[in-house]
Amino acid sequence: MSDLERAVYMLVGLIIGVIVHEYMHGYVAYRMGDTTAKRAGRLTLDPLAHIDPFGTVILPGILLLMSIMGYGTFIIGYAKPVPINPFLFRKPRGIIWVSLAGPLSNLALGVLFIGVIRLLVAFEGGAVLDKIIYTCLFISYINILLFVFNLVPIPPLDGSRVVGYFLRGDARRFYQSMEPYGFFIVLLLVMAFGFLLSRAVGGVANLIMRAFGLGSVF
Repeated sequence: MSDLERAVYMLVGLIIGVIVHEYMHGYVAYRMGDTTAKRAGRLTLDPLAHIDPFGTVILPGILLLMSIMGYGTFIIGYAKPVPINPFLFRKPRGIIWVSLAGPLSNLALGVLFIGVIRLLVAFEGGAVLDKIIYTCLFISYINILLFVFNLVPIPPLDGSRVVGYFLRGDARRFYQSMEPYGFFIVLLLVMAFGFLLSRAVGGVANLIMRAFGLGSVF
């Protein structure tokens, strides 16, 4: 498989993943009593409602080119965050479930597409079938990447919302003050320790593959 094909498959998985991710944030917030996302027109799977110019187009595009050129191992990005108002939640701990809804939806997509692979490998091979299997494989991989990546406890990633809920006083204020710089912190960490992220994602993906009776791939 060429670097171009691999990058395109991951880009498809990324687009699917970030849209479902943000939709689930909004949906769970709605179930918790917050109608902000619904009133903003964000409680939808329409890609146009969730596109962020940099996170959904520019950043993945740069990483796509780097991957094609052989300088990258994965493509990451994000959609426009769904607006939520925690003060409207019926219970304060609602922020935990809303925060986890996005990453868990990506994990569910990863499991779903690996399950599809398990069904497809039961059929006789062929060029078209192989393409479908590879597409499902990389869609599952990128969604598992989104799952692991978003659990990193650095603001504004979802993992930080969960950690922030349990902090109090100055510790909470200091933690939240990192958010304006969070993207740059995350970017630097990915550049410096991206291999650790790749190993973690590959480990989770292989674990799920083995659970479905498939061999380790990543």
